Amino acid sequence: MWVRRLAAFAALLTLVLIVAGGLVTNTDSGLACPDWPLCFGSAVPRMVGGVAVEHTHRLIATAVGLCTVGLVAGLLPRRRSILLCGVMLPALLSGAFAGAWFQQHTGEFPPWAIFLVVIGFGGFIAVVAQERGPARLASAALALVVAQGLLGGLTVIYRLPPLVLVLHTATSMLFLASLVALAWRLAGKPAAPAASTSLLWITAVAVYLQILLGAAVRHTGAGLVCVDLPYCRGAIWPSGVHPAVHLHMAHRAFAFVVLGLVGWNAAKAFRTGTARALVFAGPALAVVQIVLGVLTISTFKDLVPVTAHLLVAALLLADLVSLVVLARPSRAPVPAEAPALGAAT
Repeated sequence: MWVRRLAAFAALLTLVLIVAGGLVTNTDSGLACPDWPLCFGSAVPRMVGGVAVEHTHRLIATAVGLCTVGLVAGLLPRRRSILLCGVMLPALLSGAFAGAWFQQHTGEFPPWAIFLVVIGFGGFIAVVAQERGPARLASAALALVVAQGLLGGLTVIYRLPPLVLVLHTATSMLFLASLVALAWRLAGKPAAPAASTSLLWITAVAVYLQILLGAAVRHTGAGLVCVDLPYCRGAIWPSGVHPAVHLHMAHRAFAFVVLGLVGWNAAKAFRTGTARALVFAGPALAVVQIVLGVLTISTFKDLVPVTAHLLVAALLLADLVSLVVLARPSRAPVPAEAPALGAAT
């Protein structure tokens, strides 16, 4: 079924988008295009230097958004998909684009533009609340990818504020998680790992929190406040230092919490002998992630390890989300979604 392949493709393309976003940050290209949603007033700017990096990121984001619209159209009943994609989404984007134009030219968002954005998101929330199963996941994914795009716009409009940048990363990872979950739900569920669902949830949440800590470290400039390993400024955890040092050390320390949780999951699954590929990918990715973190510091944030660090974090989250979905008891078999698919075609 085409919608299953589209969900898997969208999840893979989202990983590419996350890496592209990492390259934007790691090459200091975040403001190479000084305006949004256009770049130097054009949808097709001259693709050189930082503009090529930043605008390519925007183009990939647009492709991901279009894929998500396709998922909504394929999974929701026709009337709801038209309401969501044909009414609410255009209203929301019109408000956002118009508001961005006015803000960049007059210094403030007009109230009516904010109203359109709020109404648009209200429609998304209403649809998500009414739908079930894959249709709900697709609707939530569309809301997340739109929020992700708007946060990307705010990073440009307000000149890279750290809080918005962290929220941008947080939303991108939630969006990836929703697409991974959707892809598994549509593909049908293989033998579930006989591990504690609650432990899997705790581990997935811990990985997500660690990613947020990493984003805070990256976007507040705390990545190189400690350059000696395994210590920091000659101590296991220095005192009387700038808060950025504590943030950096919290990210280091929590990495071992994540490693312990992922290893615990693997140990429990080993005794049952199920879903080994996904289960044992977790500890391997966690170890690679720690090594990349060390290389990020020792190479003074060389482009390759710092970008790979973000990619492996996303892969680890996708792995844990996959295990959570596979371990979750099905309330209804996958064919039960067929009526909704048929209604949309």
